[in-house]
Amino acid sequence: MIAALRRTPPALLSVTLVVGLAACWLTNSPFGLAAPVGALFLYVRGYMLRSLWVGLLIVFVGAACSALFYPATREVAIGLGAFIAVAACIGLLLVPDPDPSCRGSWLGAPDRQAPGPTNRLDVAPDGARHGWVHPDDRPAIAQAAAYAFWTGVPQVTSYRVLQPDGSYRWTELRAEPGYGVSVDVDAMVAKPGDRWTVAESLGETVEAVEAAKVIESLHGKAWAFDAAGRFTYVTPAAQIVIDMALEDLNRCLDDREFIDGGEVGWMRGVHPDDVGRAASTLRHCLKTGEPWNIEYRMLRATGYYVWHRISARPTRDGAGRITGWFGTSIDIDVYKKTEAALRAREQHLEQLIDTVPAMIWSMTAEGHPAYLNKRMTEVTGATLETVTAPDGSLSLKEIIHPDFMDVAGEAFAKSVVTATPYNIKYLQHRADGSYRWTETRAEALRNEAGEIVRWYGVSVDIHDLITTQTELHFRKQELTRLVDLVPSYLWQLTPAGEPNFFNRRLIDFLGVEESDPEEPATEQYAAALRAAIHPDDAEHLWAELKHCLLSGQPFAMRYRLRRHDGIYRWMDGRAEPLRDEGGTIIQWYGLSHDIDDQLRVEEALRESERSLRQLVETLPALIYCATPDGEPIYRSEKLRAFLGFGLEDKDEEGRARLTGTLDAIIHPDDLPIVKERYASSLATGSPYAMKHRLRRADGAYRWVETRAAAMRNVEGEIVQWNGICFDIEDQVRAQETLTLTQERLARAAQAASLAELSASIAHEVNQPLAAVVANSHACQRWLTSDPPNLERAQKTVERIIRDANSAADVVGRVRALFRQTVEARSLCQLDTIIGEARDLMAEEVTRRRIRIALDVEAGLPPLALDRIQLQQVLVNLIRNGMEAMESAPRGVLQIRSMRAGDLVRTEVRDTGEGIGAPEKVFEPFFSTKSNGMGMGLAISRTIIESHGGHLWAENNQPCGATFIFTLPVESESKS
Repeated sequence: MIAALRRTPPALLSVTLVVGLAACWLTNSPFGLAAPVGALFLYVRGYMLRSLWVGLLIVFVGAACSALFYPATREVAIGLGAFIAVAACIGLLLVPDPDPSCRGSWLGAPDRQAPGPTNRLDVAPDGARHGWVHPDDRPAIAQAAAYAFWTGVPQVTSYRVLQPDGSYRWTELRAEPGYGVSVDVDAMVAKPGDRWTVAESLGETVEAVEAAKVIESLHGKAWAFDAAGRFTYVTPAAQIVIDMALEDLNRCLDDREFIDGGEVGWMRGVHPDDVGRAASTLRHCLKTGEPWNIEYRMLRATGYYVWHRISARPTRDGAGRITGWFGTSIDIDVYKKTEAALRAREQHLEQLIDTVPAMIWSMTAEGHPAYLNKRMTEVTGATLETVTAPDGSLSLKEIIHPDFMDVAGEAFAKSVVTATPYNIKYLQHRADGSYRWTETRAEALRNEAGEIVRWYGVSVDIHDLITTQTELHFRKQELTRLVDLVPSYLWQLTPAGEPNFFNRRLIDFLGVEESDPEEPATEQYAAALRAAIHPDDAEHLWAELKHCLLSGQPFAMRYRLRRHDGIYRWMDGRAEPLRDEGGTIIQWYGLSHDIDDQLRVEEALRESERSLRQLVETLPALIYCATPDGEPIYRSEKLRAFLGFGLEDKDEEGRARLTGTLDAIIHPDDLPIVKERYASSLATGSPYAMKHRLRRADGAYRWVETRAAAMRNVEGEIVQWNGICFDIEDQVRAQETLTLTQERLARAAQAASLAELSASIAHEVNQPLAAVVANSHACQRWLTSDPPNLERAQKTVERIIRDANSAADVVGRVRALFRQTVEARSLCQLDTIIGEARDLMAEEVTRRRIRIALDVEAGLPPLALDRIQLQQVLVNLIRNGMEAMESAPRGVLQIRSMRAGDLVRTEVRDTGEGIGAPEKVFEPFFSTKSNGMGMGLAISRTIIESHGGHLWAENNQPCGATFIFTLPVESESKS
């Protein structure tokens, strides 16, 4: 088949072009064209081959320049340059090596005259007819032309041409075969003047010689020899070509005749590998009279061995005896070289077909399997026998999935009948038992009459492609559904700004009518869009869109769009350009979001915000807001007017706004406790509440009550602190007045109660004391009487004892008023009781402008206490300390509590004037205050001692006093 294709170059080029284009289409790569280019290298020669090389070089240089100077096309240029390089390598492999004897060749392609008779060969016969050629040379010209025609080997000979002056001039003639020759061969050169010989006597070979001359006139080379194998005639041209005369051919090289096994001269002109076969077959024919037909290599005068085809027949007399032999030798070097070249090229083509990444096959004109390439056999496991039915028809059961077998068979049968190209996709059976999607294409090869002579097909694995396409199809459907389900309006513009895609929501919104899916809806979309834009927004929108299209900047704008029911709704439109690797915009993708409801809600929120702001500004309070870390972010107008400065007026480099604000507005005496309390609230998230003095814009400090609470999100995280301040200056002043009045009333009530108590004591004690006095006088009388009445005196003494006990009972009842009754005790935390006592005194602490500093050791154990009694003790000690510090402005009363072995030690330290007699102050009714009753510290000591503890006082250095009490860790209730 390959040889047939080689003899018909157009068919070879057609097949390779089909295969190459199929490969290009399937792989999206130019490397499929390597097959047609290889076919060109196999076919063209001479100037056509040079043109092909020059064309490839030009394309390669162009690709290199494009890759260097045009980055946008670099990838394509590199791919093309790589293809040219591969094609050149294929050309170097496929072009046969040049024959060393060829002259004027380029890359192994010697210059060859185009098919058809040459001008010089045409001139010779015409010249001979007109007498221009010397009569003796005309047979040589005729023989050269005949031999060139039969052998395909150009013949070069000399002949004489008649000159105008009547003389002859030698010239050279080159006789071409007259048809195309596919291989390069040396021309045979012969000159009529070279030596050649004839036999002195033809003997019985006259008839053979005459037959040889007839052959000579037809083929150009002939010879005759006798029955023993001795040459009697050889054409002059033959003798010249082999450089042997008759005596050289017949020369005996040993003492035996040729027919008897001896060696003769002509055997030296035969290739050593062929001489034995040639001699033995000729001897056999000489002895049997059988025709001699043989091919062997003959040595030319040029020194090269050339293949010849030799045929000889015997001549017989009337009795049938062999009288001689005549024969001819035809140069078949062209045939042999052509055959070898065709075999090599066939092998190349088979290798090419087997290495093509596709399964290639062929069928006869009737559709019977004729060829499967190696890849198809390896991939499918099928062979030519397994795909051929017993009747020679095509059998698909071994290579096609059963579901596709009938469809594929019917389609191919239809193509064979109608001569239309065959194209089908199906699941193909593979050697491993799996099935993969395959696409098969086939076209018919026709002869010159248009008749189908062969079907050629290619099967390509498209399983990955089909799988990918299927996946892409599903993805496209999903994306389409997603795009249509997105609660927004998606659209797409060309680089020129023409709309070429609206999603389903936008189509329904605009009321665009359905159109043919195959036809572009650009004009319909553009018209619908122009009609839907609000007239007040149209000019600005088109101008902004045009600017973005020209500059490539993203598009963003709010505009109104008319819905299909005629209602305009606000849209937030945005678009971004999609660019290729070179930065060129290839598409615009946009999104329009319906924000009409959002704008209405925003307007309502703004109105609500205005109302709330007016409410906040009109409230009779000072309102502020802060970040989660306490930094101020808002102050109401009333608060700004009260403070006399704005939110940022106290900002300083490297200083927090909160710190600068507190330092500027909080009274110095209140600043530490305010910072402490506010920092605690920020850290813990607990509400903040405190009364302190706030500096007004005129510099005056006024008492305010500040409260702040954290605003949290749904996760519970603090997002903002909101606070409010109330001016309570008048309340504080009124409270101070009220407190002083209450203290005066309390003291008056104490004085009244004491007077009443004194009268009661006097009344109660008076009677038993009077009885004691009367009985004492009676006893005295009874004892001084003469004689003493001891009995009466004894009874009087008993009455005196009774009355004294009665007075003691009265005094005991009075003491009970000052003795604390022991209540049921429970485990309590001392630090909690201290805090409660501080809070109970908060009003008085504030009024007296004194700060209480607590220092309680962490982890104190719980104690068995009477909570109320211990609170009374702490309140009494705190009040005494504050009263002692009335003359010490901005004093600090310190309360400390810590563990001391098995005891818990508590100290209340003031900064007053100190105590003159630290121990005496605990005596009942002793007081250092003008209006004091002197019972508070006595009662306090009684309570502490009832809990198993101890209370005492110490003076501080340089000033002040400290009251200290201890309580045991293991304390038992005492009754």
